[in-house]
Formats: sequence, C-alpha cells, structure tokens
Amino acid sequence: MEIYSKILELNKENRNFVTVTVVKSTGSTPGKAGFKMVVDDSGKSFGTVGGGAIEMEAVQESLKIMASGTENLLKEYLLINDETVIDPGAVKIPMSCNGKIWLYYEAVKNLPVIYIFGGGHVGKALIEILSNLKYHVILIDNRQELFEKYKAEGINCIYHEYREFAEKFIPASDSYFVVVTYGHQYDYDVLKTLYSRNLVHKYIGVIASRAKAAGMIDNLKKEIDPEIDLSKLHMPIGLKIGGDTAYEIALSVAAEIQSVRYEKNKGEVKNKIK
Repeated sequence: MEIYSKILELNKENRNFVTVTVVKSTGSTPGKAGFKMVVDDSGKSFGTVGGGAIEMEAVQESLKIMASGTENLLKEYLLINDETVIDPGAVKIPMSCNGKIWLYYEAVKNLPVIYIFGGGHVGKALIEILSNLKYHVILIDNRQELFEKYKAEGINCIYHEYREFAEKFIPASDSYFVVVTYGHQYDYDVLKTLYSRNLVHKYIGVIASRAKAAGMIDNLKKEIDPEIDLSKLHMPIGLKIGGDTAYEIALSVAAEIQSVRYEKNKGEVKNKIK
C-alpha cells in the first residue's frame, strides 16, 4: 500500500513520475510478476522490481522516458553474464540470474497549473468545472473562513494576501492565471504584480466590466510600460457564450482557457479591450 500512497502524493504535488511494473518473468529473476516501483522526476525510487542492476537500469530508463515525453513502454531484459548469448529482442543486463524479465513503464506527466486568485462564487464554480479537465488547480484567497471551508472539501487552497502571494510565488512558465477576487483593487494589484514580474506567458484572465478593464489597461501602460505586451491578457474574462450566473461565467472562462491551451481561434481577439 505504501507505493500507492506515494503515487497519490506525487499526483497531489503535480510531479512527473513513472510507474514500473514487472509483467512477466521466466527462469531465475529477482523480480516476479506484480513487483512494482515508482521513479520520480528527481530519480528517487520507491518499491522494487528486484534490485541490483535491473533496478538501476529501470531507474535510468524512467528518467529517459520523462525527459523524452514517452508515455508507455514495454521492454524485455535478459539477465545473464554470458556474453556469447545473443537475444535481439531483449536488452542484456549483466547479472548471473540467467532469466528474462519484462518491465512495463507507465509515465504520468504533470498537468498545466492554473492559479485562481479569489474563491468566491465564480472561483468555486470554476474549480468544479476544471476538476473534470486535465489541470492542476491552486486557489488563493485571503479569507480565513473560505480557506478552512475549501480545505475541508479537499480543494488545493492557499491562505494568503493576494498581492503578497503574487510577489513571492514562482510559477512554471506555462501557468495560467485567473483573477476573480472580491475587490477591484485586489484584481489590479495581482494583474500589475504578475506583469511587473514578467510572469504572464500563457494566459491571464481578469474579471471586470469593459469600463474597468479599460481603466486597468491604461494604468498598466502608465505604471509599467506604454508598450506592454497584453496579447495574453483576457479582460473582460471568458468567451462570450451567454449567461451571467457564477457557473455560466466560470464555464465561459474554462472554455477560453481550453481554446488557448489547444490553440483554437489563434490570433483572434473577440470582445476584448486591448
């Protein structure tokens, strides 16, 4: 059960890892069918496929898989010291076992990260929608009561002041940002901080009316750079699909993020203020 706990832990941390399973063995081998090992992105292993040289080989193969982006792979190994024996279908591992072992490598890739600033009605609805899609969602809110509530529900929530968090965190370059706090000034503080730190490379969406959006853009140009690149900014947030409830707005935001992720309508900016 410990290895499955490790898999859950790595999933929760949004880490790359490979699960290696012995699916078949013949002759004398240290690992038998059902032996399992997990190798994380730092090269640490948990569990076993038999130990010794075959396990070292499995760790190195797992690291190659993670580096190359390969998803699943079945490999056959011949565990023998006799150099005269040739088996073109197997990788020879210098061990005195005189057996064969088949290892199945299954890679689990980390997911794109979406930071949601604001756990109000729209933020909560967006989390519900994104939970059925392939994203790693992190919610940031400065209200203790909401933090406690969402933590109890198993939501990945961070209790922090918005601007202070935006000033300190180190997101991956392909992260998505959604800014839907309960105050216009909070929204602008986060927006300005992310642009000041040059963190916006993929997508940032900010909830705002067209008038407020125009005002925030004017301020960004005055306070940061008149030629600031706003090509990744989606404000007002969401695709124009209709509806004004929190869930409908969240649906429009999720659809917009999907369109950016899969490069649909690339180059088109509809109903946006730039």
